[in-house]
Amino acid sequence: MTFSVKKLVTIAGLLALSASSLFAGAIATNGSWEEFKFGTVGSFGSTCSGGCGATTDPIADNSVDAPWTFSGAAVLQVVDLYLEGDQFEVFDNSIALGDTSVPSNAGGNDCANDIGCAVSDANYSYGEWSLGAGSHSITIEAIQDAAGFSDGAAALSVGGGTPTPEPGTVALLFAGLGVLGLGRRARRRA
Repeated sequence: MTFSVKKLVTIAGLLALSASSLFAGAIATNGSWEEFKFGTVGSFGSTCSGGCGATTDPIADNSVDAPWTFSGAAVLQVVDLYLEGDQFEVFDNSIALGDTSVPSNAGGNDCANDIGCAVSDANYSYGEWSLGAGSHSITIEAIQDAAGFSDGAAALSVGGGTPTPEPGTVALLFAGLGVLGLGRRARRRA
């Protein structure tokens, strides 16, 4: 079977595009924030995809979908935003880490979309966990609604560690390397 260089470049490009979509859950571990949305009690956090308002202090990314993945020792923070009263259970690799703090559930909106304010305001639910080395896959379940509201937004941050590619990404990497190897082999024969 012979491959032209043009075909090999096209295949490698398609593999690269496929790999980028598999990094959808990989997040930076530099202390930056990821905003997410959630529904009623029992729902899990997911990407905002334009469905959340922009945060302030700091501005959070809101395009990465759960599960949020990374590797290495890190500190994970989760905080409710907008209306006070939402509370979450946080999981790492499907194992419960624990719940965020019990909020006032008064339905106040003192901090709104200000992450720094919400982290320091005891009326907002907040949690922090130190995670050891290894691969992490974070999911977050809503366990309490803010004053009867059925949805909301929150944020998470991870400091320390490196993003972990999903297993499919690793397979695509090896497939791409194989295609490049075939290209070199084809050029040597020509």
